[in-house]
Amino acid sequence: MEELDLNTKLLIINYLLNQSSEKEKLKLLEWLKESDENRNHFSEYRKLFDLSLYMQYDCKFSERRSINWKQVNDKISTSKRSNHQKVRRLPFYLKIAAAVLFVFFAGGSTFHWLFKSAPNPNLGNIEYVVNVPRGGKSEITLSDGTKVWLNAGTHLRYKADYGLNSRIVCLDGEGYFAVVKNPTKPFIVRTSGLQIKAFGTSFNVKAYPEEKSVTTTLVEGIVKIEGTGVNLSLKPKEVVIVDKTASKPLTINNKSIANAIKNTPKSEDKEITMISKPIVATNVNTIIYTSWKDNLWIIESESLKNIAIILERKFNITVDIQSSELNQYTFTGTFNNETLEQILDIIKFTAPLNFQINKGVVTITEEQKRKATYTSFIK
Repeated sequence: MEELDLNTKLLIINYLLNQSSEKEKLKLLEWLKESDENRNHFSEYRKLFDLSLYMQYDCKFSERRSINWKQVNDKISTSKRSNHQKVRRLPFYLKIAAAVLFVFFAGGSTFHWLFKSAPNPNLGNIEYVVNVPRGGKSEITLSDGTKVWLNAGTHLRYKADYGLNSRIVCLDGEGYFAVVKNPTKPFIVRTSGLQIKAFGTSFNVKAYPEEKSVTTTLVEGIVKIEGTGVNLSLKPKEVVIVDKTASKPLTINNKSIANAIKNTPKSEDKEITMISKPIVATNVNTIIYTSWKDNLWIIESESLKNIAIILERKFNITVDIQSSELNQYTFTGTFNNETLEQILDIIKFTAPLNFQINKGVVTITEEQKRKATYTSFIK
């Protein structure tokens, strides 16, 4: 990467020190949006800053303390000598407790770094939160090299001491994980009362709070799923669906296990107990459940009702289906970066419906003339 100019260095350092004006924050935000290289620069500065913060306390970076602390101070000192902008040193920053240290927007996500109040701050008091809004998607790399893809409307949380004694993340939404192998520290995803444990594995977890099921898809490796009434291991090309609310197991048809996933209104409960027997399907086409991370959308016998829910997240819209009968129509196909209108046009060709898009609301109505033709055709 090319060396940053001094003004950009100062923008980053002042931001990390919580000394930026609103104008400087906006300038930094625009710079972050310009390229992946800029975001990588910012990430490197943040890592050094994190390490320097941690070094103020007796944590497990003692061997690297002097090197990283010197790197940060060298960057600050160089910038101070070359510019009249004021940059305060880190000890002042450490006096700030119980504050949100920074929020930045990059790659369609919001990233929060939270420093919780404590008499003796340490790594366990700092939590990272990645929020991916509806209509967005994000990719991050954790400190151990594990890569995480996050789908629209997803929240991921993990402690700053991730990778030291444990590797635990908390997920609300959908994520694909390519886990770096570490036999002594399993990678754990906690979501909706479940704990999904992996050692060196690629897998997908779909666990939106407003949906009544959690779906785990294993691409390679082995994962263990634990929870109330749930204790099982998955093999590659297996999918497990656990119902979070029903007293009976979900049912499944011969066409696709996707049809077993139904949706319910959003629950306000923070914790959900698993009380039904999970469904395990073997030898599945895992691409159906993971293609979203590669900008593909593969539909297999999916109802219009479920498609509408995905469209709402994918495009940050509201879908109003004005016919309960239309909800039951099913569709199969593959989309590759098509626009919302293109997707709806394709769906319209295969079902007796019309749609209108107005100010972020898609209204879908039944077309009676085409319905009669369609009904006679499928009989």
